[in-house]
Amino acid sequence: MSIELKLKAENATEERVLKYLQDNASPMLANKINAGTKTLSGCLDYAKSEARKLAQGAGCVCVEDQTVFGWIVHYFEEDDVKESAPAKKAPKFRTPAPQPVKKPEPKPEPKKAAKPAKDDAQLTMIEELFK
Repeated sequence: MSIELKLKAENATEERVLKYLQDNASPMLANKINAGTKTLSGCLDYAKSEARKLAQGAGCVCVEDQTVFGWIVHYFEEDDVKESAPAKKAPKFRTPAPQPVKKPEPKPEPKKAAKPAKDDAQLTMIEELFK
């Protein structure tokens, strides 16, 4: 038995959840879904948050389908579980235009230390010969 629900699936995951709900929702749950403002995207966000709680800081967690579908039904049944605000999309960053490559400037050659001026009074013998 399939129940018509006023939910829109935006991707394959949401389609799978919608099919599950249509095939398994009680008439009372279907009325709640159709009368409410909750979305498939919101129920998946809720299921993700529940999975994160199970992971307790681990990098990943495996959760059985029945557990996830239980969270989804709970999400639509309970009024105290609120639709989360839509997640902001990550900003798109433009790749900066390539900058021209600057050629390295040649390093100036080190200046040679100036020879100290010699006092004419202290000439060596060789300097005396060439004077």
